[in-house]
Parts: sequence; C-alpha cells; structure tokens
Amino acid sequence: MNKLYLTLTLIISMLFFSCSEDDNSTESILIADFEAAILLGENQAIVTLTNLSQNATTYEWLFPNGNPESSIEESPTIAYTENGTYSITLEASNGSETEMKTIDITIDNIPDNGHIPYRYLENDGIFMYYETDNVEVYQSLIPDEFNMPSRMVVFAFFNDFYELDYGATPYKENAISILVEHEGEEFFHVVYMPVTDEHSMWAGIIGLGLPKTLGEINFYRNNPVYYGDAVNPLDGTMNMSVNTENYTIDDDAKQDMINLSLLRSLQIRNGNIIEIGKTGGNETSVIHIAEQFPNLVTLKFGEATISTNTDSIAFNHPLDLTPSNIIGGYYLKNTIPFGLTGNLF
Repeated sequence: MNKLYLTLTLIISMLFFSCSEDDNSTESILIADFEAAILLGENQAIVTLTNLSQNATTYEWLFPNGNPESSIEESPTIAYTENGTYSITLEASNGSETEMKTIDITIDNIPDNGHIPYRYLENDGIFMYYETDNVEVYQSLIPDEFNMPSRMVVFAFFNDFYELDYGATPYKENAISILVEHEGEEFFHVVYMPVTDEHSMWAGIIGLGLPKTLGEINFYRNNPVYYGDAVNPLDGTMNMSVNTENYTIDDDAKQDMINLSLLRSLQIRNGNIIEIGKTGGNETSVIHIAEQFPNLVTLKFGEATISTNTDSIAFNHPLDLTPSNIIGGYYLKNTIPFGLTGNLF
C-alpha cells in the first residue's frame, strides 16, 4: 500500500512539474510581430507601426529609403516621399535571443501639391462648429461667386503653429469660416483670420487669398481646459475655450462635425476661385485620423464656449456671427507635417 502511494505521488509530481515547465516555456517564447498603417499626407506618406511583439525587451527597426532609416523605439513612425514598395524589418530581443520579422508595404497615390514654401511640423489649438441665426451679417460676408448654404454654420478656431521648417517664424492664428454653396456643393470659406506674424500674413493673402491681418493672439493649455483670446486691428475681440474634463460627445454631434470636417475650403484669389490644399473631400476626417493614429494626432472633445465683442466696429463683421446652437468643439494636437497650397478650382 505504501509502495502504491509513493508511486502515485511520484507520477503526479512528475506530471505537475512537467506541465509547469511547459507552461513557463510557452509564456516566455519570444515573438517578433507588428502591424503597419499608412496615412497619405501632402507630398508624403506617414507609416505608423504598432509593435505586437511578445516577451521582448529591446527593438531594432530598419526602414531602407524611409525617414528615418532605422529606430530603436517600440512603435516608431516613418515618412516616405515617393510611391513604391518598401521593406520594414523588426528585430526583437529579450537579451539572450532575437527574433526577426520583415514585411513589404506598397505606397501609391501620394498627393502631389507641388512646391510648398514651408511646412507645419507640429501645432495645436481649439476648434468648434456652431450655427448662427444672424442672417443679415452672414449674407453680407458671402462673396458674389458663392450662394447661401442649406444652413448657416460657422467654423472657428485658435491654432498655435509653434514648429515650422525652413526657418519660418512660429505664429498663432485665429479664424472664422462660414459655410457657402457653389455649383450645387457646400464648402467652407474663410472670412476672418488675424495672425501674429507678418510673413504668414502676406503669404496667406498673396498665395492663398486668405483675409489675413495682424492681431494679438494668445493660447493657453491649462489641461483639461484650453483657452484662446484675440484682438484684431479694429479692437474686435474673440474669447474661446474647450473644457475636456469628464466630457462625452453626443454621437449625433460627433457625426455632424465629421461631415463638416470633410468639406473642402474655397477662397477667391485674384478673381479666381481656388481650393486650399487638401482640406477635405478625401473621405477621412481629422476625427477619424486621430482615432486611427493616436500617436500622431491627439484629439479631445470638450464643452466649447465662445464670446465676441464688436462695439468698436461700425459695420457688419464676422465677429458678429454669434452662436444660436453650438454643434461641438475639441482640442487638437497634430504632429503630422503638412503644407498649404492654393489650386484653381
């Protein structure tokens, strides 16, 4: 009886330790794995990598002909400026062994907007959409080339372009765009845009037909509240805020903003209608981009408020377009480089 007991105990013990060793072995297997997502931008493609490796502690990436061409980040981002097929290799290590994975990606249809004088490398700001019932002012701001839209919608924002290339001066911008109709389609048309840099002002006026002026603009990031204030040359003012604390966006409002963000932007330059850059019409809104590429674009919805003062202005002015219904607002930080060009519509 004792012999049988000892034999059974020995067998059970052997099975237990055998299973434990197999489980530990399975859990510690080194696997190199990742996914790639491609975002087409102006004159470039941005590829963001999601590292799915298991039991690795260090990573080495190779991206021949990419920018950069290598990285040791866990989930890096690469830029490509030409269409083609490119290989991406990940070597994952746990200190004692390594595993490797290589995939090929194909990039085509990179948007070519020609020469861009400088690019915006990083920026953030607050943005809001609202409806207004001030018909008189709204109609007075629509150029003869355009017509009244199906509803009177205003897009207002504060944007801080704090990192640009080619030595361009960082600047802040305050703007108002209104919805207009042209040839059966609806577009946004910028009617107000003070900025803090003279070079940006003239580049916007001459190159893009934007109504830029110089102004005093501030932008504050007191997370979860983001706030902007501006004074234009006529002493008109705008104050705007987005409070993201404990805020949940209404599904209908979110979809409305997605639809509005997909609309293109038209301006009048030297008597011609031009479309500004790739500002819409590509089936992907900035809201979708932020959801798909959270490591490149941060977007936080919040309770949006806006107030303006035009006591010093004796004529109809965009700042008179006060809201009758706020559709929604958000804070946005963007690290995807882009440039703006004006092309004949």
